[in-house]
Amino acid sequence: MASNLSPRRGWEYERILQQRYSRPVGLEENIVRDFINFNRYLDELLVDVYPQPEDEGHTKMAQEVIQKWIPNLIGCRSVLDVGCGEAFLQSAFEAIGIDYTGVTLGKDCEVAHGLGRNALCQDFSFLDFQDASFDLVFSRHSLEHSPFPLLSLMEWHRIAKSWLCLILPTPKYWLYGGRNHYSVMAREQAEFLLERAGWCVVWT
Repeated sequence: MASNLSPRRGWEYERILQQRYSRPVGLEENIVRDFINFNRYLDELLVDVYPQPEDEGHTKMAQEVIQKWIPNLIGCRSVLDVGCGEAFLQSAFEAIGIDYTGVTLGKDCEVAHGLGRNALCQDFSFLDFQDASFDLVFSRHSLEHSPFPLLSLMEWHRIAKSWLCLILPTPKYWLYGGRNHYSVMAREQAEFLLERAGWCVVWT
């Protein structure tokens, strides 16, 4: 099932996506890649990462999305919040009976731990989880921070059993660039990347 992305308040759109049954498979199995320079590039980008403290606007928006969509996901018992900031949505998920884990980088992880929240220090494009570890992946304004959003979506597809809830800013709201914003995109581009990563839209 698929449908068009729907603008939300003119500056963001929500997606609930379900995995397709087939996962992307590489055509070449014997290619050898040297990732030394790739790792160096990623290390250079770490200086762009900035804290995302809890604020009223982001909290209210995310809670509205959770209340609107997540209770409709039958059998959803666990969530991975990718780019979770200070893990301020943990209580919102736990209030509807969903086990919460967040991943983030930098100062946010320290703050979350100090508040007793379940956040791990991990790059959301290189997750240290087994395949199909979580019923739901929740991404609130995080994919635009990925320098390679297609690969991030494929990684989220790998660790999710069923669902992705994706909230993105539109270029109308954020334009196309800014500090640590490498992948602000129009809805057509987002749809293409989602489908290529193996997701199909079930609600918008």
